[in-house]
Amino acid sequence: MEVDVKGKLFGVRRLVFASLGILTMLSGIGEPRAESGATDCRDVIVGIEKRFNGYDSWRIMNMEITDSNGGKKMRRIMAAHQNIGTQRRLRSKVLEPAELKDFEAMAYDYFGDNETDKIWSWLPSQKKLVDVKSEDLSGRLYGSDLSIGEMLIRRAKDYECKYLGEDIYQGLPVWKIYVNPLKESEVIRLGLRDGEVWVEKATFLPVWSTFNADAPSEQRVFTTDKIRWVDGVYVPAYFKVFTRKEGRVISTSVFEVEGERFNINLPGEWFDIKDLGGTTSGWTEWRSSTLAN
Repeated sequence: MEVDVKGKLFGVRRLVFASLGILTMLSGIGEPRAESGATDCRDVIVGIEKRFNGYDSWRIMNMEITDSNGGKKMRRIMAAHQNIGTQRRLRSKVLEPAELKDFEAMAYDYFGDNETDKIWSWLPSQKKLVDVKSEDLSGRLYGSDLSIGEMLIRRAKDYECKYLGEDIYQGLPVWKIYVNPLKESEVIRLGLRDGEVWVEKATFLPVWSTFNADAPSEQRVFTTDKIRWVDGVYVPAYFKVFTRKEGRVISTSVFEVEGERFNINLPGEWFDIKDLGGTTSGWTEWRSSTLAN
């Protein structure tokens, strides 16, 4: 028996789409690069866009979501990506809790001009594939602690910027920049406006940021920890996103990455929309060799 199916499916869709956003929040489509030669804020945001985050990747993400009353929700999600030219394909699946198990999502994230991202979800109880309309993309993350992830992978040409200086974050030299979307459509789609980003100098990894939300008196703050090299990619093993309303934290999402691998030649079949909800490609059973358990 299912209770409030429509409401539950909407919530789960946001959860799975959020995991896709997390997967790309630190990523770019560029090649591996050496110490940066950035000279102004434009160089920095172009560096973020082109930041190398592997040709493909896989991990399990353990999520703990805490509301303003201290209530907690736990999630365990499997997520992977594969790059094809200027297109990034992403797939995720809910492993836990039991009531959300096997919900899946897939996204084709385009970086070319005049191309629209495509997102689908798989509803296991209905054995149904749902095509998510482009006008719903802001709704899937609006009010979530996860929308910064979408903000950080946007194209540099869509933002104006200002150089704020240099600093140190957890021992890492960083540039501090201010960014602001040039079009209101970008604000509507992301639910975020202007903000400050701290960017690690050597690899253009965004390590800290705060953004004003489209909602009044609301901000999103993103922090990283346990940053390390994995298969030639510099990424955090732990990060946190929280929402502040009128100066008070009203929601916090903590993510701990497990079994992460990059550049491991994952099967292309996993990222074909025809495999979403499938059981024969090996996607469901596969685990990385570095997974603890």
